[in-house]
Amino acid sequence: MSVSDGASFSADKLTCPICLQLFSEPISLPCGHTYCFLCLKNMEEGLDQHRCPECQAEYQGTTALMKNVKISKFIETYKDTAEKGFAPADLPTVIHVTSKSMCNSALDQSDGQSQCYGEENKTNRGCETGSGFRGTLCNPMQAKISNKGKMEMDEPKFKLASQVTELHIKLEIAEGVLMKEKEWELQVTTSNSQLREKISKLLGQMKDSLQSYSDQVMQMVEKELGPGEESIRARVGQASELAKQLRHTVLTAESLLTEEDEKAFSDELQSLNANIVEVLEKPLREDEDFVETKVNFAYACPKLENMNTVLREQLGETQRSLRNTFNPSELTFDPETVHPNLILSEDLKTVTFSTVKRSYTSSPQRFTSFYQVLSAQSFSEGEHCWEVELEGSPWIIGMCYSGKLPRSGLPSALESSQSSWCLMWFDNLLTAFEQGHSVPLKKTTVSRRLEVKLSFKTHRLSFYNISPTSGKTHIYTFKANLSEAVHFAYRMMSGHPKGRVTICS
Repeated sequence: MSVSDGASFSADKLTCPICLQLFSEPISLPCGHTYCFLCLKNMEEGLDQHRCPECQAEYQGTTALMKNVKISKFIETYKDTAEKGFAPADLPTVIHVTSKSMCNSALDQSDGQSQCYGEENKTNRGCETGSGFRGTLCNPMQAKISNKGKMEMDEPKFKLASQVTELHIKLEIAEGVLMKEKEWELQVTTSNSQLREKISKLLGQMKDSLQSYSDQVMQMVEKELGPGEESIRARVGQASELAKQLRHTVLTAESLLTEEDEKAFSDELQSLNANIVEVLEKPLREDEDFVETKVNFAYACPKLENMNTVLREQLGETQRSLRNTFNPSELTFDPETVHPNLILSEDLKTVTFSTVKRSYTSSPQRFTSFYQVLSAQSFSEGEHCWEVELEGSPWIIGMCYSGKLPRSGLPSALESSQSSWCLMWFDNLLTAFEQGHSVPLKKTTVSRRLEVKLSFKTHRLSFYNISPTSGKTHIYTFKANLSEAVHFAYRMMSGHPKGRVTICS
């Protein structure tokens, strides 16, 4: 019986059919009937076979039975309700009647007295009170009417009590769900907070790179424009000072022309003549060429291009980190490790062969003996899956510990390294290499596209062939208990102009 069934549960279903009392430690038989534990235990004493008292279905004894928790909860609810002053009247009144007497009360119309008649037609026999009886006298009609009224009143209350039990159970479940939801909310908000912080930090790095670039460009501009501006500023100052002196001399001379006193005029004129001669001798520079103030930035272009290169590298690295944050399985090749005869595409996802060595910048991470390259990203947790296209040349592909793989000489060969797990396709044969040990595989037709799966949860590195006709087929799986971060690795076995590898996803 489900909890929801309690809404339509009648009180007699809470009564043991054996003792006719409320269930005590109710247990349910496999047939579905329910009894008190002690009632069944007493019944089965001394018996070899155990059968249901109602349907006679066999069962294995009380030791194999489980307590009916739901009915127990209904009983507890009923008892709690009864303690508060409510006892449903539809629970059966237990009256034990002997085989020799039966209480049949009737109302005597002549004297109004209640009489009880037994099997032996004895009159005026009182209804015995004692074990199993309620009341001293009984009238069947009155008892029936009274019991019917109580049943009509108590049945809805009992249904409500059953619903209260159901609500309590559902509340417990809801509180458990709420607790799990809150735990999940905490995990999500914590993870999202860390993600926001990481993204904000990367965007801050981009902002810092752009600000540094902006500052350097403006410093270069100021360095070029500053001298010319300083020169013209000095010329403006000189012209301003000359104009000021001329203006003052003109005003003084005009004022002196109005002087009536001959002696005063003579004295001031003598002083003024010296100023007039001085200002008239100063050059005006009106015919001078201003070519020297013009700026030519052409010679600054190489410096600007160097700054642009640095900015592209910084922004590219930060942008890749940002993509890695959005996509933990992001995979690109590392320009710092690529062999000089290998060329990387602009998006760093394709490697091609070049017969002419490229003039890459010197780097201690660069491979020099074999046509090899590693991924820019390392992986130390999670589940990852990539698809790659390989064509034009035999190849080796897999994962390795970057720090333990030499960059030159025979030990730098991917397949012979003690720190690599890789698959080699050469001469139409596949060979698996696990930490330098080879495992020849059966001859398999390999298409251009492979799927590589890396799982840190299961400690497996798997390779699959992706064919447009036959679909995906398993090639080989390494059981690698990786102890540190690994890099994706590729080796082109021969320098062929059509040799190529592309990371598709």
